[in-house]
Amino acid sequence: LSFLMSTVSCVLFLSCFQGLLSYVEAQDECSRGTCQPPTGDLPVGRSGQLTASSTCGLDRAQKYCILSYLEGEQKCFICDPRFPYDPHTQPNSHTIENLITSFEPEREKKWWQSENGLDHVSIRLDLEALFQLSHLILTFKTFRPAAMLVERSTDYGHTWRVFKYFAKDCATSFPNITSGQAQGVGDLVCDSKYSDIEPSTGGKVVLKVLDPRFEIENPYSPYIQDLVTLTNLRINFTRLHTLGDTLLGRRQNDSLDKYYYAVYEMVVQGSCFCNGHASECGSTQKMRGDVFSPPGMVSSCRCICQHNTDGPNCERCKAFFQDVPWRPAMGLLDSASCHCNGHSDRCHFDVTAYLASGGRSGGVCDDCQHNTQGQHCDRCRPLFYRDPLKAISDPYACIPCECDPDGTISDGLCVSHSDPDLGSMTGRCLCKENVEGWKCDRCKPNHYSGLSATDPLGCQCNLPLLTCDVDTGQCLCQSFATGLHCEECTAGYWGLENHLHGCSPCDCDVGGAYSNKCSPKNGQCDCRPHVTGRSCTEPAPGYFFAPLNFYLYEVEEATPLQGLAPLGSVTSDQLPAVSIFLREPVPGIPVSWTGAGVARVLPGAGLRFAVGNIPVPMDFTVAIRYETQSADDWTIQVINPIGASKHCTRETPQPKLQALPAASRIMLLPTPICLEPDVQYSLDVYFSQPLEGRLKAHSHILVDSVSTTKPCGCFLLN
Repeated sequence: LSFLMSTVSCVLFLSCFQGLLSYVEAQDECSRGTCQPPTGDLPVGRSGQLTASSTCGLDRAQKYCILSYLEGEQKCFICDPRFPYDPHTQPNSHTIENLITSFEPEREKKWWQSENGLDHVSIRLDLEALFQLSHLILTFKTFRPAAMLVERSTDYGHTWRVFKYFAKDCATSFPNITSGQAQGVGDLVCDSKYSDIEPSTGGKVVLKVLDPRFEIENPYSPYIQDLVTLTNLRINFTRLHTLGDTLLGRRQNDSLDKYYYAVYEMVVQGSCFCNGHASECGSTQKMRGDVFSPPGMVSSCRCICQHNTDGPNCERCKAFFQDVPWRPAMGLLDSASCHCNGHSDRCHFDVTAYLASGGRSGGVCDDCQHNTQGQHCDRCRPLFYRDPLKAISDPYACIPCECDPDGTISDGLCVSHSDPDLGSMTGRCLCKENVEGWKCDRCKPNHYSGLSATDPLGCQCNLPLLTCDVDTGQCLCQSFATGLHCEECTAGYWGLENHLHGCSPCDCDVGGAYSNKCSPKNGQCDCRPHVTGRSCTEPAPGYFFAPLNFYLYEVEEATPLQGLAPLGSVTSDQLPAVSIFLREPVPGIPVSWTGAGVARVLPGAGLRFAVGNIPVPMDFTVAIRYETQSADDWTIQVINPIGASKHCTRETPQPKLQALPAASRIMLLPTPICLEPDVQYSLDVYFSQPLEGRLKAHSHILVDSVSTTKPCGCFLLN
């Protein structure tokens, strides 16, 4: 026992020493340039991620026969996968995990087998990360397939692309695929080399992802990386060799028992994909069902990145190593940290800056501190300048400008760097045109000394040209001009810069304008609503100057009438019978209403308009201005006003229901009404809908106004 323990200790020590030696060698390889994690058999340790679309006896016990079996009298056997394979207790279990390489003795007694007589069977390996594939080797117990293909996915099984086709007769099995040898890397061809009827057992199918016959200049080009990387592998068997039994399924059932797929071993040689920036990978999680990764397992990919790279596949630069664009490792590599002069610890790569520097530096520093700015935090921020006695890496290299903000450009800007060619000196303030001094704090000679931040020139009133008060700066203005520098007209005048003689009086129309005040720049008067023109003498488009016998009564001044619906009752499914709301004009769209707004009226409700400004007794035509909100017509009933009548002796008949067509905006009552002066009338209008329109939820009409005019038919629509 002591000897056995000593032996085990020696083996463990030797194994640890060899592992440490391999790690040191891998690290040394990475320090010299391109490095790659070791390859291995990807299915090892991933039995739970290996599946098959068909397994012999998986649903029920199934008999199978071996063609030309010479090792004993028994020709047929039973598949029994109820328990995992065991050479002593469960030798007839032929499940998919038997394909994984195990280096067990008598390896030929363990295999995976499909159901009998099925042409289309697939094997699938799902990986948990992005891996790089080297080659695939399948060792068959039975005949190799008459036709098969190998596919890969790089997006975890969402999409698939074919690696290669294999067939005894490519023209029949895959008629649209070129047969023979590939002419270049990545050519999709059909190969007949591994699909012959012989050998009957032990035959192999070999797929090399990159054909060694072709020289590859850049193994990390996007095209090559797209060929070799994968997250899933799928092997599709599409046709069995039947040895002349071409009518499978039409013969006796025992003819199917000897045709099936059976594979001893599947080797998927690959490695963790690290873009040449890592020599090993570390597991990020436990594998399914495994407490520890078994020996020989290729680790679940999280590359242990070198060369200042980061990410699961070393696919990006570390946070502060963004001075050159990331690229896969090819040969020797230099560190590419950002240069921020000690004023920032964050940066990002900018391709424009990289190209502008001639490919030397593309790292742009983020959040520069100590009042610095620029790609490398190598310039002072505005309102600061570089201290010539300190290095740019000094935290106090940038000191504030001492400029008068009223006399400088950009509120106190000064020269941040000296430039002998331009005659500029560090720290000198940038003065406005009429300001001078190191700090831009005084006016130039013959200028008014009151500095102003709002004055683009800083100081005004050049004494030789204009007369001004030296103490206050007030210029002596010509007639009707005012302001410190005579820059505007007095109230009621305009056109200081437009007229030869200076300011001219406003000429606003007393009827079209509110007052005689106008804009001092363009003379535009303040016009009343719907009046236009500089002097407010023209009606706006769509309006006219109404005659004296034309009267308009806005709905905003009307009184709601209950009618057929209770006023003001609001429930979850009912609106107020009458509600007034204002309407704002929309730029570019002509105004289609008068006054400030409209009334929303529900069926059955009404409005009462007060009419009391009649100058002379006469018959008037009543016009209703409205907007329907659907394709349905409405009807109205107008109750003629009642009042004492001295001049209107003729009795006016009460009008009947009148239609309001949905396509119109105004309706004239066919019967005039007689109105006379000094009488206060109430004109009541009720709105309703035909029976078929009353059932519609929230049906309403928008009412704008009522007008009265002489019955001459002269009425202009908006």
